[in-house]
Amino acid sequence: MLQSTAAVTWLTPEAHARLHAELNGLMEARGSQQEPSDQVAGEARIRQLMGVLKSVRFHSPEDDGIIEPGMVIEACIDSLPETFLMGSREIFGDGDIQVFSEHSPLGLAILGLKPGDLASYVAPSGRIISVSIISAKPYNLPVPTPEVVITKPRT
Repeated sequence: MLQSTAAVTWLTPEAHARLHAELNGLMEARGSQQEPSDQVAGEARIRQLMGVLKSVRFHSPEDDGIIEPGMVIEACIDSLPETFLMGSREIFGDGDIQVFSEHSPLGLAILGLKPGDLASYVAPSGRIISVSIISAKPYNLPVPTPEVVITKPRT
């Protein structure tokens, strides 16, 4: 079921840990001798990270085919097949899947749609881009594999 996502940021646990480490580093650097412009940028990033981290959601969305953050989308965008993850651009540092924010022009155009739906959005260049949704599946969060220990029976 699609819920309001205005105040929710969908992140993977790995992205959460990476952003939390970045925040801790910035907080520790506060007060060190920095140029004033670096201090302003650091404080702005701290505020941004705190906003993202206070509204985090980790679980995968329902597998109902409705596009929302945390879904991997297959779509034809301007007649070209694309696969991407819907969510915060903070999700992957060096991830292997492209991420589009639900607040981007594309994200806003397809949020709440399902396979078979058509949409369009205006690109920053002013060009109208058509989108055809092929599939929407929850991103599979990595599940830790339990360690298996094989022991020989006592003789």
